[in-house]
Amino acid sequence: MLSVYDDTTFTSVLSLDSLPDPERTHFMWGFSKDFGMCGVRVGVLYTRSHEIRKAVNQLAVFHGCPGPVQYVLSQFLSDRDWLDNVYFPTNKKRLREAQNILVDGLREIGIPVLKSSGGLYVWADFRKFLKSQTFEAEMELFWKFLDEKLLISPGKAFCCYEPGWFRVVFSDSVDKIYLGIQRLEQMLQAETADPVANKVSAVEAELPNSEDEPSENHANIPLDEVSEAYSDSKKIIVY
Repeated sequence: MLSVYDDTTFTSVLSLDSLPDPERTHFMWGFSKDFGMCGVRVGVLYTRSHEIRKAVNQLAVFHGCPGPVQYVLSQFLSDRDWLDNVYFPTNKKRLREAQNILVDGLREIGIPVLKSSGGLYVWADFRKFLKSQTFEAEMELFWKFLDEKLLISPGKAFCCYEPGWFRVVFSDSVDKIYLGIQRLEQMLQAETADPVANKVSAVEAELPNSEDEPSENHANIPLDEVSEAYSDSKKIIVY
């Protein structure tokens, strides 16, 4: 809600005069996205539901926010003058510039994206680059991205009902965005420029593997193992 980078105004559900069902309306917010604190798993839950509060309080016994972290974040939030006049304007300006660079770059290489006005990523349409309109083909493309040191999250990881959509993050430095677009363009050009090689590879993939040369079909790897691949990919991404 604090990362809206165009003229759109975010409207919180809590600002409404009345709610159709207050007992089933819950407000959640975390520090990690709006403040660039990836990994700081601290957030806020506002609810009028007694049952929800009771359940969360029981979980908080084992997952409470550490005192030192609470202190640092409280000091951080207390500097409202810096937040309102320096951090938020600067952050929104950089997000807007980065989003424009990524969207323009993707458009130039034939990848449309859904229009967005907030957040740290865009929803990009890679359907035409799938070998088939299946989630198996989506995962195969995901692994090809990783091979090129591109960590682009597949849509199924976010419960997308249609294969071929990927989440592309742009909240990074401009030079890294340009590098990512360059790698992506080179990879997609190689995929489309050598259809004969692709057909040969497809035939080879159907042949039985010899015992001394085992191979792995990434497309058959279950989705629940993708998160592990995300972690492993941190070791191979080089800027």
